[in-house]
Amino acid sequence: MKIEVIYDDIYKFHSSKRYHVENPSRLEKALSALKGFEVRFTKPYKIEDPQIIHSEDYVNLVRKSSELEDELDADTYTNKKTYEVALYALGGALKALEVNGIALVRPPGHHAGINGKALGAPTLGFCIFNNVAYPIKKLRLKRVAIIDFDVHYGNGTQEIFYDDPEVLHIDIHQDPRTIYPGTGYPDMVGKGEAEGTKVNLLIPPLGGDDLYDELFPIIHSILDDFRPSVLAFSAGFDAYKNDGLASLNVTEYTYYNFGRLGMNFPRRYTVLEGGYSTGLVNGLRAFLEGLTGIEKDYRQFKSSDSVKSRFMNYLSEERNILRKYWSI
Repeated sequence: MKIEVIYDDIYKFHSSKRYHVENPSRLEKALSALKGFEVRFTKPYKIEDPQIIHSEDYVNLVRKSSELEDELDADTYTNKKTYEVALYALGGALKALEVNGIALVRPPGHHAGINGKALGAPTLGFCIFNNVAYPIKKLRLKRVAIIDFDVHYGNGTQEIFYDDPEVLHIDIHQDPRTIYPGTGYPDMVGKGEAEGTKVNLLIPPLGGDDLYDELFPIIHSILDDFRPSVLAFSAGFDAYKNDGLASLNVTEYTYYNFGRLGMNFPRRYTVLEGGYSTGLVNGLRAFLEGLTGIEKDYRQFKSSDSVKSRFMNYLSEERNILRKYWSI
């Protein structure tokens, strides 16, 4: 099965004058993960309407910051190319939807909310514009399910769709008490008619593949109930063991299974979020193997008894909340 990859070297033009973990070399790692696959590369659009998802004030802030090469905050830099590159990142996500592909874009986007920093987060967490949200807003899509498996909570995405019942947002992330952005708890379920469509599933530090295995049946059940017409992945690979910015022990096993979630959806797209070292190579490759139906039998990394016990306490709370809305 041929993989449609949306990519352009312009994504490397967003860079910092000093070392930053979110840097152009991430794309070289991601591209190396494609070896052995049948790939067709497609160029992204440059879009001109980021205000579809963000406020005019925030868009103007990014434009001005880029002109001046200012830092938006302690985590998030800009240079003279950042604004333009971020527009191409939005266009990459849109193209990915059109061709059922994967957008290897940067800067990432899932922490960027309507006005920038979202839901109490202290910073933008390396993000500029919210890439995964753009096609949904641009095309006014209905019955969309977003699965965000970046190790950090996709607070910007969840804020943008918090009151939208047409968008199911399932976010699997490390316990926010132990990692940026410090929010993303199970009781954050959406509001109004959208209550229940925002799902946060937590993994404690040092959690491995066996804990994600407990979550996949829940995810499948919610998807079966919601019956999305489009499936979107906010694909972060930073939960991978020793990737660098988290403390989980996820391996190829879990990323392969995330990929398999998307196998049977005729309309889907994937947008790159985090991943900084080995996760961007090994995790991305396994995800694509799962997505394209390649048969693999990866070994599972199992958590310690104490970590699993902590996780099961989380899971009990999450089940109690979700049973109000879904057949789990």
